[in-house]
Amino acid sequence: MSRGVVLLGAYLALQNNSGIDRGGLIAFMILSGRVAGPLAGFAKLMEDFQEVRTAIGQIAKVLNNPPEVRSVTDGMRPKFEGRIAFEDLTFTYPMGSRPALNRINFDIAPGTMLGLVGRSGSGKSTITRLLQGVNREYSGAVKLDGFEMREINLAHLRRSLGVVLQDNFLFRGTVKDNIIAGRPALTLEDAVRAARLAGAEEFIEKMPQGYDTWIEEGSTNISGGQRQRLAIARALISNPRILILDEATSALDPESEALVNANLVRIGKGRTMVIVSHRLSSLVNCDLIMVLDQGKLIDVAPHDTLLGRCSIYRTLWNQQNRHVAGAHVATALSQGE
Repeated sequence: MSRGVVLLGAYLALQNNSGIDRGGLIAFMILSGRVAGPLAGFAKLMEDFQEVRTAIGQIAKVLNNPPEVRSVTDGMRPKFEGRIAFEDLTFTYPMGSRPALNRINFDIAPGTMLGLVGRSGSGKSTITRLLQGVNREYSGAVKLDGFEMREINLAHLRRSLGVVLQDNFLFRGTVKDNIIAGRPALTLEDAVRAARLAGAEEFIEKMPQGYDTWIEEGSTNISGGQRQRLAIARALISNPRILILDEATSALDPESEALVNANLVRIGKGRTMVIVSHRLSSLVNCDLIMVLDQGKLIDVAPHDTLLGRCSIYRTLWNQQNRHVAGAHVATALSQGE
């Protein structure tokens, strides 16, 4: 707009009969700048106001939730072995139009590596939220080693779980501080043990100061694969009996994902693992794979069994491995020629 005014004003000033001289044009531009500046500032103020209003609304949504005071202070504190059972469980999110989980029944033994697969919105992450005690307004039963979830002390429950999400936040501090975050009484030896189990020791030892290497807030100075392995080490620091990986490798490059998956068997020894992943290739080695669809449990079985009898799983597998099948066909044709 300012350039258009300058061009038009210059054109009129050059016309002898326009009544506008060069001095008048310059004065007009100065005055228009004085007027436009506050208007632009007001528009920016309104934008900032909307951002603050949205942020306050999000904060209020969290702070207005009822506190978990009774669940954190009361309840049983059993010693977990890792058995998980859902009995006729139905759960619907507040304001939800249909159940996120509908009459789910399964029972897995301690030490089982369980994979959860299904299309988006099938209820995979909802199961992990129920296991963490985030949502307790359900019908049916969620049992850990025979104890109903709503009877277990929440603080004790969450200390007994290890959780790794898709995007994990690392704090500004040393590598050791990030691994033992939440367990400040633990020592360097504990951090080394957890890092070795998570496969993070290899790159930590190559850092300039090892476990004393400084990490910037948000882990901007390390790679995504290194961040995820540090997050797994942080989840393993307390040696939990149940470990939940919710899309923990979906944001990684193939090389980093392969490194994390190579450690899963070692990580899973002696503990129950619940792994949520859209990449079925990362779940092939699971003891059991649970197939969910629109909140319903379709089938639970090992990978080879599901390929033979579960059409939903077979379809998902073929969609993700079409290029592999094509390569096999091309190889076969070339050998036939």
